[in-house]
Amino acid sequence: MYEVLWVADALSTSSISATPIKVPNATRTINDMVSKGWELHSIVPGTNAQTYSGLFLTFKRD
Repeated sequence: MYEVLWVADALSTSSISATPIKVPNATRTINDMVSKGWELHSIVPGTNAQTYSGLFLTFKRD
């Protein structure tokens, strides 16, 4: 079984550096889903005008 969620989390190009940047909404969602027994399967950035400010998170469980 799979569950796909879109999470609003955006970074601007001015915030990109060699230092890792926290992505709080995605992190919170991942931790919540994992605590409920889901396994993170993939993370994909949104690519069009409606989704570019977020990430698609796919989870799976048996």
